[in-house]
Amino acid sequence: MRFPPIPIRPLRHECLRENRLTVIATIITSHFTAHATDSFITIRTDEGTYKVQEAQETKIVRVPAWRGAISYWGLATHAPDWSTLRWLREHAVSASGYASAEDFVRTLARGLTTVLRSRHFRNPLQGGIGMHFSAYEWVEGYWVPELFHIRNWENEAYSAVQKEIVVTRETYGASQGTRDRSEADSDPARRLVVHKALQEGLMFIFNNGDPLLFNPIASSVFSAMQEMRRRGHLRDPSDARTHLALVRRPIEIVSRLLSDFAQKDMRVVGGKAHDLAIAPTGEVDSTTADLA
Repeated sequence: MRFPPIPIRPLRHECLRENRLTVIATIITSHFTAHATDSFITIRTDEGTYKVQEAQETKIVRVPAWRGAISYWGLATHAPDWSTLRWLREHAVSASGYASAEDFVRTLARGLTTVLRSRHFRNPLQGGIGMHFSAYEWVEGYWVPELFHIRNWENEAYSAVQKEIVVTRETYGASQGTRDRSEADSDPARRLVVHKALQEGLMFIFNNGDPLLFNPIASSVFSAMQEMRRRGHLRDPSDARTHLALVRRPIEIVSRLLSDFAQKDMRVVGGKAHDLAIAPTGEVDSTTADLA
């Protein structure tokens, strides 16, 4: 099994008040897709510090209709009545009514665009949001996983947001080592390229929220895993719990580092870590009871 770290266009939050920073990660192998997030929801105060509103709730929503899940970072709540988690759960229930996973996610993006345009943000950056939607697609006899990247950020510095939520497929471009993303990435030939790469041992690693903290830790965890595999000490790499530990552990370490070293009112990642793994068969597993 190879472990090349392939983040989705690393982004950094800057000068946000209502946005809730988080760390989310998704890994995709031939055996599972697996999500993990922290659970902090924070508000930036006028003094430039952060007040924790929530430290236990999940940021992962199952989408059983497409053998998938959505995790999010950025905007989590907005007064008086917006909750990203609640909104995603409401839409996940109706996901089976769409012709494909892509049809579902593009409709979701249009709906989210409409909602955000209807809300008033003191600063446009307060409405910045991003999501990972993993799903399996039936392509010429194979269940092939995909990662749809959903967001309204205009650039990689998080310094501006777009008026519309955009959606890109990530696995084909990542398999080719390119930053290019195209509508042609949905073509069966390209999807089979992804399938072949996974069967040959490639693992996709996507993360957003704070890659500057996450990536070095994740790389160390993956390197240690590779060394255990070389020594013959690694437990079954096809096991769901191995995947869950692999995607969750770097987030737990980042949370612990901030708990140990960051000023208390400057912690923006933390709380309970959540995880969920989904097999091509649709079977699910979680160490944190994120199965609903």
